[in-house]
Amino acid sequence: AYLQDTCQYLAARWDEQKAKPGTIVVPIMYHGVRKEGGAISDNITVTEKYFKETMQHAADLGFQTITIEQLAAFLQHNAYIPQRSLLLIIDDRRLGTVRNHFLPILQKNNWTMVMAYITGVADQKEWREIKSVLETGRVEIEAHGYLHNGSTYFTENTPAEIIHQEIYEPIRVFEENLGSRPRAFIWPGGNFTPQTVREVREAGYIMGFTAYARGPIMFNWIPQGEAERLAGDPLLLLPRYWSTAAYVNLDQAVELSRQAEEFAANNKEAELEWYERYCSGDTP
Repeated sequence: AYLQDTCQYLAARWDEQKAKPGTIVVPIMYHGVRKEGGAISDNITVTEKYFKETMQHAADLGFQTITIEQLAAFLQHNAYIPQRSLLLIIDDRRLGTVRNHFLPILQKNNWTMVMAYITGVADQKEWREIKSVLETGRVEIEAHGYLHNGSTYFTENTPAEIIHQEIYEPIRVFEENLGSRPRAFIWPGGNFTPQTVREVREAGYIMGFTAYARGPIMFNWIPQGEAERLAGDPLLLLPRYWSTAAYVNLDQAVELSRQAEEFAANNKEAELEWYERYCSGDTP
């Protein structure tokens, strides 16, 4: 849980105009999609066949994609989103993968996605290509570090100037090329420390994503491991499922949604009674 005010939480949880209990967000982290017949030599790339099967399975289960803005409103206020919501994120600089594999799926299902982009090596030609993809209206872009390499990953020994560069330089580059700031920070390499989490918060990012597959996200309920709990800022340490196991993870997320909805129904009377007793000064 990340909301300190229980009255605020319960008011938003049971507001009939907001997202219903059991609403989940399933973020999935992609890197590469290999055309059929091509060899896969790593553990982060999926085949074109598996990618299409996963996307079809998500559609068959009733998932709909949401934007970063919708996710922020849901996390902060329980704003309405589809009960089974999907957030597709592709890391690094994968314009070709977005064009060749994702856009046809997005157009078919009326979906959107997010590019987590490494900005420090993109020249003006690449930025023109980025803008052409953004102009489709189906793709967003967020920060994924500045150089994002083995020398710049965040550890307890990373120099302060490198930390500052990886967090703040993407903001400058976004403003220069797009006229706006990134809202989400997708941790380069999945690495973070309590110190860098604090710095990302101070830089003005409103959410962040790890490379941990902890489970789906719900309102005021973010699954966290020991490393995330130590840092103490759940909204900057949101989990993501890996694309390589996404098909089965979708089924697991749906089951958790069902359990959460059932739990809420069984406890609704007690929660509303508590609200009436201790939140009398709040909005009914």
